[in-house]
Amino acid sequence: MNAITPGSPSRHGDFPLEISSTRVSHGTPARWTEEKGWLDRDGVAIPDTMLLVYYFQGFRRWVNKRATYNVDDLPSDSKLDELNASVPHAEWPIGLNGEREKPWKFVFVFYLIDLMTGTMFTYEHDTFGALLCYNAVHEAMTVQHMLRGTNIFPVVHLEKRPWKSSRFGPQMRAHLQPTGDWRTPGHIQSIPQAPALQIGGPTPTTSPAPTSTPTPPPAAAASPSSTILDHMTPVKPVTVGEEIADELPWK
Repeated sequence: MNAITPGSPSRHGDFPLEISSTRVSHGTPARWTEEKGWLDRDGVAIPDTMLLVYYFQGFRRWVNKRATYNVDDLPSDSKLDELNASVPHAEWPIGLNGEREKPWKFVFVFYLIDLMTGTMFTYEHDTFGALLCYNAVHEAMTVQHMLRGTNIFPVVHLEKRPWKSSRFGPQMRAHLQPTGDWRTPGHIQSIPQAPALQIGGPTPTTSPAPTSTPTPPPAAAASPSSTILDHMTPVKPVTVGEEIADELPWK
């Protein structure tokens, strides 16, 4: 079930918040179910379009309904076997089939930002569906990093996709679909400058003095709320030549 590949993100990447064996979730937990879709922990629908700022995979184990993580070791099948071998079989949890199952599993973690409020959401899961979501995101990110550099983030649409389980048949899974809008931070908006003072001759003495208080100009209409994207720079789209790893002969 391992999805790690050379160059894939780890907790050692450029992420400013703490990620440790006891602290993986940041902001508000995001959850997905086939029946209700994308919700927060209170069961309220979350924004369907967000900025994906980080993602990685590690190991997770539940003990007394609390999650414990291993985010220091590079995820691999051999390391997963080692972790499970370190737990006595009598302590393995009982699965849905009534039999004991391995306590440690791969977990796939995504950090999402609400474009309007800046609220962070954490989506994490250890299912095969989460693995498919991770692989799709990682493939898109790998291509963009190769062509545009590493300091870019995709705007993603929170969706669902069908997949076929060998055990349960046709299923639906969570999916993060890049919209094609890729952003890089550091966009500096220009500050409007006050109009320059006009230097001229003395005021003509023949100009009549105002006899009444001037009517103030109408109030300017309120500008729409700023979003996270207003402070980020769009990334140049991928060209056809880059997609086919070649330049068009007539260009």
